[in-house]
Amino acid sequence: MMMMKINDFQKYKATLLIPYDQYFSLIYDTKYLLEARLSSGRIFVANKYFYGCNRRKAVEKATDWYSKDLRDVLGPPNQVMMIDDPMEEVIYEEGFICTDLRNKYLDEPTIDRLLKDAGGDLGRDNTTGSGSHPTCSVKRLRRRKKQEVRLTDRLTQSPSGVIYYRMTEFHKGNSGRTKSRKVKLASKSLEKARKEIIRRGLDRLEKGSLDNMSDFRNVSLSSIAV
Repeated sequence: MMMMKINDFQKYKATLLIPYDQYFSLIYDTKYLLEARLSSGRIFVANKYFYGCNRRKAVEKATDWYSKDLRDVLGPPNQVMMIDDPMEEVIYEEGFICTDLRNKYLDEPTIDRLLKDAGGDLGRDNTTGSGSHPTCSVKRLRRRKKQEVRLTDRLTQSPSGVIYYRMTEFHKGNSGRTKSRKVKLASKSLEKARKEIIRRGLDRLEKGSLDNMSDFRNVSLSSIAV
């Protein structure tokens, strides 16, 4: 009898779709799935339930069981097994990772909901994969755009951690037009960036723009690459 931890309260259903010939290979190997029933297309359908505090934990338990009892005959679990998402834990959000256990072995309703929420960023992963690198349920169709971080009115930081200073250049003539350009800094922190700007004289065209030190103090240093 399977012992259940007090926090493993949520029930998840794993469904296995086993081709006819492979099902009888399990029997020949004395591995039985008594709950399996023959469905259309000569496919045996078997359900097994797992408990966990979240979907990631339930998927971990299901894959451990599958690898121990069925993998040698049926191959990688992504080919035959899917697990439901009764609490709708699989959510498309910033930082979504296709290979996260929480987001693997998705059933059809969950995939449909996820693709709709992703708005074209994700698609079904129909590649074959390999034993050591099995496919996921979904794959990314569009690469995530990494945004610059605005540190101050004049300073921005690229996704790679490079800090840029926005200079304003004044054109000669009666029009008085201005143009901005970004200057790459060598500094990796706000304090060092301030000193570099002054040392290089980059602030000479907009004197006083760095005098307000609160502009720097109000920025979280955790957003700066070290």
